[in-house]
Amino acid sequence: MHEEVNEWVDDVLQRKKYADFLTQYLIAKEGPFVININAPWGSGKTFFIEHWCEDLKKEHPCVLFNAWENDFSNDPLLSVISCIEKDLSPLLSVTDKENNEIKNRFSSVGEYFKSIAPILVRAAVSKAIGKDGLEELLQLNEKDSADVVEKVTEKLIQNNKTVEKAIESFEKSLEELIEKLTCNQEYLKKPLFIFIDELDRCRPLYAIELLERIKHLFGVPGIVFVIATDTEQLKHSVNAIYGSGFDSTTYLRRFFDQSYTLSLPDYVEFAKLLFQRLDPDLVNRFVQIGISLSGDEKRNWVNIGGDSNEYRGSDEHTLTIEKNELAEMVLLFSLFSSFFKLDLRTQKQCYEKILAIISSVSFGEKLHFAYLIFLVMLEAKNPVIFKEYFSFNKNQAHKKTELISGTFSSFYNIRIRERLYHAIDFVRFFPKMFTLTMIEYQKL
Repeated sequence: MHEEVNEWVDDVLQRKKYADFLTQYLIAKEGPFVININAPWGSGKTFFIEHWCEDLKKEHPCVLFNAWENDFSNDPLLSVISCIEKDLSPLLSVTDKENNEIKNRFSSVGEYFKSIAPILVRAAVSKAIGKDGLEELLQLNEKDSADVVEKVTEKLIQNNKTVEKAIESFEKSLEELIEKLTCNQEYLKKPLFIFIDELDRCRPLYAIELLERIKHLFGVPGIVFVIATDTEQLKHSVNAIYGSGFDSTTYLRRFFDQSYTLSLPDYVEFAKLLFQRLDPDLVNRFVQIGISLSGDEKRNWVNIGGDSNEYRGSDEHTLTIEKNELAEMVLLFSLFSSFFKLDLRTQKQCYEKILAIISSVSFGEKLHFAYLIFLVMLEAKNPVIFKEYFSFNKNQAHKKTELISGTFSSFYNIRIRERLYHAIDFVRFFPKMFTLTMIEYQKL
């Protein structure tokens, strides 16, 4: 008998089971561990991380750090330390009074990093501009600039060992705090989970500096780091800093003990998840085209006139679905999602806009779903081309088609009776049949 899984609210990708699996996997590691959760931008990483973190808080101390919201900071490590202090300090109130000592030490480390942050910033600047940059700086005002560089260098030498001691002190404080928070197994258990989200959206320099700085904490006993990234995008950030020929794959691998890629549904599967809660009665609000459910229905097709060449067999790109009331809408939605190559987040936004439009249209009026979803997705994908599309009048249908066909394409197709149709076939059809203006569309 399988244990019932309570899904997260609005978890259309049904990913809670992956979080539960990873929780068991990471707890079993029994030691410091760093795992990379990889998925493309717009595929629901933040939703996954936030809900997973909330689940874990029931039994484990947790910290959630949004890297993108903090990439204005001059020192990534200081930002992470501040977040750890902010998220864990409230938990001290439920433990014994001795924790005040740890709390004070915790805060003092943060204060120390604030005091030396300007020095670290100057060091980063001098490192970034390099030898040639320093020479140019000296030429601007040789005496004053030389004094600045000399003082910064001297201060860095003086503080280098102190910085190391501060990090060691923080690591010790963090380790003691974990012990205090988890000493009562009925309340919280090891490990401490530290989630770092949206690293791939940060400035390249900040993203790399964050990884380089927090690696000092990777070895603290009782901590699991969960770092969510679009790894391909993060590789671009690495190459932006170290050069296009730099081996970014090997570089990133040294930070992570393991990587886990979130599985993504195909276009039809995700559309089915989106439409599963839609009232089937709403199908009557749309013009029906008569899209076949299966990829190949030749056995059910009546060859009128005996011309067998009219039938076009399905291929590996033909979208299929089982029989249900929403099948036509799902297939059309999937067809244009693939045509515009929309990420999951944008697909969900387009679906929600369709719902809003349905609710605004007077009962009894019929909508052409294929045309509507084409316009909604075009606007979401490229507002500039969307505006240009409406700039042509009804006598310039060919220009509308050329504008779209010259920018977007897809091999995916659907069957309508004896023929396979690609999205571009619909695009050629729309200008001949519809004269909707942008103003009319915006009133929908």
